[in-house]
Amino acid sequence: MYEIDRYVDVNIRGTSLLLDILAKKEAGSETVRRLVVASSRAIYGEGKYKGRNSYVYPGARDPGDLSNGIFDCRDPESGDIAVAVPTDEDSKIHPSSIYGITKQVQEQLILTGGASLGIPSVALRYQNVYGPGQSLKNPYTGILSIFSTLLLQGKDINIFEDGKETRDFVYIDDVVSATLAAIDADVSGAAYNVGTGQATDVLSVAQALRANYGSDGEIKVTGNFRVGDIRHNFADLTRAKSDLGFVPAVDFAHGVKAFADWVQTQEVSDSGYERSVSEMRSKGLLK
Repeated sequence: MYEIDRYVDVNIRGTSLLLDILAKKEAGSETVRRLVVASSRAIYGEGKYKGRNSYVYPGARDPGDLSNGIFDCRDPESGDIAVAVPTDEDSKIHPSSIYGITKQVQEQLILTGGASLGIPSVALRYQNVYGPGQSLKNPYTGILSIFSTLLLQGKDINIFEDGKETRDFVYIDDVVSATLAAIDADVSGAAYNVGTGQATDVLSVAQALRANYGSDGEIKVTGNFRVGDIRHNFADLTRAKSDLGFVPAVDFAHGVKAFADWVQTQEVSDSGYERSVSEMRSKGLLK
């Protein structure tokens, strides 16, 4: 729930301005032959799950469960603990954050606007992208940056929940490959997941980084939780493989080593993470 106006301004207002320029055929716009929008897995909110009788899409987790250390999602129909499965592009769209809402609208603007203007358009729903070149100073660029900065400063890592929450971490080279494929492919009006199709838990991320840095920093699983966080989300790549020929080439072990090698060539500075945690706590978003 941070910088709501900025998310709306950049993702929605900025995209609508682009479409206005294309619609008015302003100078240079006639050279645009294709639109590819960088969407996000955040539009799904919680990913797809297998419930007792069917696939389900859990909403926000029960605060009582979270306070009692029950972090897994429940089947909305039976109340049983549900099992996360790969999330495909036809899964329910129910973003759990303002950012996710703005990315959903941005995606719809491009696909709808592109169709109206006769410009082939596709949306790429990037999973958790990481790799050399990402910001190490912005806490919102992801946990690999946050954990790296803490470890290299000799600080401990405090992991939320039980550390078993998972994401699909995709290396930047694979994201570039998927994006180039989307530019060249003879497809339009569709959305594609871009990830590895593999779920990696947060505790494993912290352990891998600590090993690569040779750090003595302690990894603490706190049981704390952030209001609105999802539990699991990882991509089903069937459509991207079929239509775009996209197959990820970099697994997490190799990707995280390449990332850590690059990080160690950079200046380590304050990531702003501790300030963001304090702000979340003051707003009642960290329990």
